[in-house]
Amino acid sequence: MNDQAAKNYGFSHFSLFFLVLVVFGLGCGGRSQVADCTPVDIGVSPQTATADHAAAAPGNQVSFVGFDGLRPGCPPTPGPIRTDLKWSVSDTVNTKIGNTLNVDYGVATCINATPSPVTVTATGTNGAGTGALISGSATLTCK
Repeated sequence: MNDQAAKNYGFSHFSLFFLVLVVFGLGCGGRSQVADCTPVDIGVSPQTATADHAAAAPGNQVSFVGFDGLRPGCPPTPGPIRTDLKWSVSDTVNTKIGNTLNVDYGVATCINATPSPVTVTATGTNGAGTGALISGSATLTCK
């Protein structure tokens, strides 16, 4: 379209350029969504472990660590191992786990052989400031 024809239709180069920008801007939705990457659970490592209750320490112990588990689609972040978790075991007769930092934090100890695998659980907040609790677990067998 030449300049004279554009003037006949009430368009100028500037208004045509502006119209194209608006159309492309609307085609992109006009806004973007930010993914919610608040941790949804606690990852526990190792997932399965075995220790010998008859062995002297550290042979009768396993060290567990906890870290944030993210939603699918969230980029993995090399976050630190969490040190604000509360550790527990499902069999408190045959096993125990420590919660004292720099002493026995996350260290499970086999006191006796276990008849079935023990669940080791880490519980903490999701870090979003809401106080919502999340957890994760692993299994420990004491032979």
